[in-house]
This record gives sequence, C-alpha cells and structure tokens, in this order.
Amino acid sequence: MKKHIILSLFFTTLLSANKYSGNYKFTYENIDVTPNESMGLVGIGVNFDFSKYIYGGLEVYSSVKGKRGGFFTVGFDGGLRYNISKNVRFNSGLFVGAGGGGAAPQGGGLMLRPYSQIDINIQNYNIGVGISHIRFPNGKIKSTQEYISLELPLSGNFLKGHRFDTIRLNGHTEIEHNLNLAIIAKHYTPKSSKNLDGTIMKPFSLMGIEVSKFYNKNIYSIFQAAGAGGGENAGYMEIFGGFGYKWNLNSLPIYLSLQTLIGAGGGGRVNSGGGLLYSVDMLVGANISKNINISASIGEIGAFNNKFKAIKYSLVLGYKTDIVDDSISKKLHTLPLSFRLLNKTYLNGKKLFKNNKGVKQINLLGFAIDYYLNKNIYLTGQTFWAYKGKAGGYAEGIFGLGYKTNKWHKLSLYSEILIGVGGGGGVSIDGGLFGSIGCGINYEISKDLSLITGISYARNHSKHFSTKVVNVGLEYKFSLLSK
Repeated sequence: MKKHIILSLFFTTLLSANKYSGNYKFTYENIDVTPNESMGLVGIGVNFDFSKYIYGGLEVYSSVKGKRGGFFTVGFDGGLRYNISKNVRFNSGLFVGAGGGGAAPQGGGLMLRPYSQIDINIQNYNIGVGISHIRFPNGKIKSTQEYISLELPLSGNFLKGHRFDTIRLNGHTEIEHNLNLAIIAKHYTPKSSKNLDGTIMKPFSLMGIEVSKFYNKNIYSIFQAAGAGGGENAGYMEIFGGFGYKWNLNSLPIYLSLQTLIGAGGGGRVNSGGGLLYSVDMLVGANISKNINISASIGEIGAFNNKFKAIKYSLVLGYKTDIVDDSISKKLHTLPLSFRLLNKTYLNGKKLFKNNKGVKQINLLGFAIDYYLNKNIYLTGQTFWAYKGKAGGYAEGIFGLGYKTNKWHKLSLYSEILIGVGGGGGVSIDGGLFGSIGCGINYEISKDLSLITGISYARNHSKHFSTKVVNVGLEYKFSLLSK
C-alpha cells in the first residue's frame, strides 16, 4: 500500500510539470561604429514564451566583421509578438545589455537595442527581416540598420522550485537530450603572430565552459565560451559553436574525437581583425565513470585575417547527463537548478584602472546558473559585464562553490568561494585570473522566486585588482528531469 501511495505521488509530480517553449535566435546586422566605420554584428540567444504574446531571454552580440574583434555584449531580450496570419508574425522588443571591447567607443558599456521584425514560418523555422536601433547611452555608438534573423524551436518540461526526488514510471514515451557539461582550460602558443601594438605575441592561457549535445553515439554539437586567465592578453574573450564526431574504441572507456568550430573573439591586444575565428581539434578522452569524463586535445585556432594563429592545447573535465523532455520509462531524477539575475558593484573604482579615471565605482550586469548537489551545496557558473563606470568592455567569467543554509521563516544565508577570469575596459587585472569570497542573504518571495543581497571581496595575485563588492539580484529556482 505504501509503495502505491509513493508511486501515485511521483505520478502527480510528473503530471504537474510545467511545459516551456521558445526558440534559439540568430541575427546579423551591420552597424555604424563611427560615421566612417561599420562593424558586422552577430547575435545569438535563447528566448522563452511567457504567454502567447510575450517572450524574453538571454542574448549575446559579437563582432565578426570590420576591425573591432573582441567586441561583445551580453544582456536580456524581451518583447511582444502578434500573429498576422498562420505563417506570418510581427515581433517588437528591446535588448538591454552590457559590454564593448575592441577599442570601440562604447563608454561605460550599457547597450540598448529596440527592434521590430516580420517573421515567416517555414516548417517550424522562423526566418525574419527587421529594423534595429543600437545605442550606447554613455558612449558614442548610435546606429539604425536592417537585420536578418533565424529562429529554431525549443520546448520541454520543468518543475517549479527545487526538487530532490527520484521518480519511477513505466510504459511512457521517452525524449532525451544527451548533454555533456564541462569546464575547459586552454593554452595557446602563437605561430609568429604579433599583437596589435606590433610586439611578438607570447603564449597565454584561458578558462571557460563547454556544452556538448549528442544527436547519436557519434555526432554532437558544441558551444564554448572562454576568457584569458594567464599571460599578457587579459581581456581576450572567445565564443565558439560547431560540430564534432566521436569514435568509441569498442568496449574500452577511451574515445577519439574530431571537432570543427567557428566563432568570434578578440581583445587583450590580440589582432583578430573583425573577430571571426576558426578552430580545429583532435581529442582523446576517457570515461572515468558513468557520468564523469576527461579529455585532452591539440589543434589550431586562428583569425580569418591571418594575423592571429596559434597551436591550441586543451584539457576538459566533463559531466554527462540526459535531460528528459517527456514522460519516461524506468527511473527519473530531478536536477535542481537556479538562475540568478545580478547587479554587481565594485566599490573602489579609483584603484582598479591602469590609468586613474576618477571613477568611484564600476557597475556590472550579469547572471549565474547554479546546480545544487544537495539542499545546501551548489556549483555555480557566473558572467558579468560592465555597463557603468567608464569600464565598457570589461567582462568576467566565474566558477565556484556555494553553500546555502536551511530556510528560517523566509530567510536563508549563503556563502561562495569563486575563481574567475576577467579583463578589458582599462581595468588593471594583469593576466586576468582572480578569486572572490563572499556571503549574503536570500529572502524567499515564493517557492521559486527569491530576493538576494550580498557582499564579497575580490582580488588577483598581484594586488593591482583588489575591491569590495556589493551584489543584489533575483533568483529563480526550478528543476529539470534527468535519467
């Protein structure tokens, strides 16, 4: 009888799962950086449908044409849509983000992009054309232009709040996304390349993340994002996407892979032209356990302007999971996750710049994604981008470990130990690597939404980058389903 009650509760949990829908979004436009200079800008994002008419999500823009390689902005996109007919749709929205780079006149880094477009639906793919206006309110970039867009469908299931259940059901259809989530370390050895100032480029190192999605046992797609954390190119950042092919060596836990990627990157004195990059890798890896894998690779990275080329060595530590989008057979686990929208303020801005700009503080916009190992301990990945304080172009990528206390009434405390890479915007951070320790208060508004406020201290090894930090934000708690 007890078993029947438990199974019934698990079945109820699955039926109460919330469906999400949305799209992956890609755009391209040419913007005017100055009256005599243009820049090709690619946008990549993911949007979710909040209702029939309202959508919102995250988006990143990067330079791929011109001479501003290393120009990136990250932020939040949202808007309204209306179906004119069965296959024609009108969208209008606003992107609010932060970033810059490539020595562009972005000022503090705040970017606004209102837009309107018409979409035509062809077999669930939306192809669109539109008009956008890009403006940096505290900088000099102001441009209105046409753009093209492509949207690919996205859908699945999730549970509100954090769940730590194991669910067992039988006889249902199964839809999976086989993902490998990884931390990646890279080392670049330039091949007779020169920096923007004409000096010989020295080797430098990077840290980042990698997400791979497998379509079968061999073919997979890849997304990578990394930033410089050692050497003389602090502020260099890159984003890649591409495909790989994996060879499993019979019954051995060892595999080989070939990967081909294309992306955008630059900054930190790297002469990447407009920012369009390629990367090719040969990889050998091993499955340490059912979920954990490690791999090493050698390859080549280069800019299409032929002025930046390097041999690339990489080390990847991955975690494999199967995200489930529908009812499943056998056993189902929940993956408790949090998305945090954050504003971070560096308080002693006067000491953070290579040249004193008379700035008291730097404001950064960012977000964090947390994975809870249990009800108290979580892993976190974070990114921040300057939008105020004359540091436009400064960006960070951060990883670490956090601890949250059990809830008392509606309050809980948290603490975090973090390590990250950052650079750009004239901030004095040397090689780019820094650490941070902090704590704060979490106030629960509802089962899935909380207010956050906290303080922390960040510094790098040379003491040039040393600051007290104030954080405020919102946290949304949810759980995905996994085998």
